Amino acid sequence: MNIVLIALDTQRADHLGCYGYDRPTSPFIDSIAERGVLFEKCIAPNIPTHPSFTTMLSGKEAITHDIVNISGRVPIAEGVRLLPEILQDHGWATAAVDSMERHFTRGFGEYVKYEWDRSVPTVLRRAETVTEKSLPVIERLVSQDKPFFLFIHYWDPHTPYLPPPPYDRKFYPPDRDPYDVHNHSMDEAWSWEPFKWYFHEWMPGVTDSEYVINLYDGETAYMDHHLQRIFEALSPVREDTLVILTADHGEVLDDHPGYFDHHGLYEANVHVPLILYWPGSLPEGRRVPGLVQNLDLAQTLLEIAGIPDREGMQGLSLLPPMFGLRDGSYDEIYLSEATWQLKRGVRTGRWKYIRALEPDPHGGPMKELYDLDADPQEQRNVVEQFPDVANELDGKLRSWVETRLRETGREVDPVLAQGVAGTRIGTPVPGETVGAGATPLHLRTRSAAAATIPKPEDLNAPNETRDEETGTELHGYVEVEE
Repeated sequence: MNIVLIALDTQRADHLGCYGYDRPTSPFIDSIAERGVLFEKCIAPNIPTHPSFTTMLSGKEAITHDIVNISGRVPIAEGVRLLPEILQDHGWATAAVDSMERHFTRGFGEYVKYEWDRSVPTVLRRAETVTEKSLPVIERLVSQDKPFFLFIHYWDPHTPYLPPPPYDRKFYPPDRDPYDVHNHSMDEAWSWEPFKWYFHEWMPGVTDSEYVINLYDGETAYMDHHLQRIFEALSPVREDTLVILTADHGEVLDDHPGYFDHHGLYEANVHVPLILYWPGSLPEGRRVPGLVQNLDLAQTLLEIAGIPDREGMQGLSLLPPMFGLRDGSYDEIYLSEATWQLKRGVRTGRWKYIRALEPDPHGGPMKELYDLDADPQEQRNVVEQFPDVANELDGKLRSWVETRLRETGREVDPVLAQGVAGTRIGTPVPGETVGAGATPLHLRTRSAAAATIPKPEDLNAPNETRDEETGTELHGYVEVEE
């Protein structure tokens, strides 16, 4: 058998048709879901990108693998091996089409990188670039004799949202003005100091948050279109190849503070799509309703491949819920983030509890509780109405962290030890208006390159943080070479 893991970076599950979205953003992905197994509640416990992919590919939680944010200040923990390394050691051909580098290159016999054409300031043709880089790799893998593992990483739903026409206005009314100065739905986004100059690089003057959501959905639709060519290229080995579609995290749009980014342990960020497609070998049209994690993926793939080497992985096999032996695998899942804010949380079937480890940069509460049955969009913090529930979940969260620290021989939570990776992004431009009244990007006459995905070193992060409960200064790790 072969395995193809396709990562749709920053793709919210609930903005795909197969997850109930009412816009036609994903007709091709939906068609794959109809013929495969869709997990309705897959959670990414460690966000954003680098923690999540490390969890996904190692089968280990962030306290074990030590990648808790995107800073790069700390290497992956010694002795932690990734899925491609294990497969390669068992005779598989391995290849990746990716741009993350760092430890994510490990185990790949071929690692193909890409860069976007930024010559048109209003457009980034990311999906086309990734697909074009992937097709020759697929051709080489299909023509050789070994089983193969291929990792393909698309970035389209990630900021900056700059899909090409017609996707840039595909979901936006033609008679509506995204720059109407009387529309105040973007006011909070423009007033948040850490991000406003980054937003100014790729959506200057936009006042209508619905327009930005249209751009995000346009990116998904554009990517969905180009995914078809990947599946067509795999058609000669379709019956021998398991294809996985998933994401590292989602995206807060205008539903929470976080404004078109992926910080915050809300469902918009931690609920990710997970679809497995293998005609003739996996159930067709199966929808798994219960909780699973992307932590489960690596060991499940090894199990399907018949490789007993599990490397102490900490997840649970996805096979029993895939074949209907149970509805899910967890009653509770523990969450963490440490890129723009330090938070931990726990998600159960009904409840989401979030605890800030230092003051929220958006001025939010230190403790949040959401009744997901009554409030699936997490708009009403009910921590005061249900103090017993909050206290119980807080106790479970503390106990879980203490147990994990003891199991890994640590004294301090690495989320606290490493601290945040970002404090601000974007470069102020003297004399330019930010927000309403700024000159729209398409009307600018000066030569400029399209904005691109920021590098971690562009986030102006400090190397230390403070434990707000004890007042202890926790110094981060020094810069290291991997």
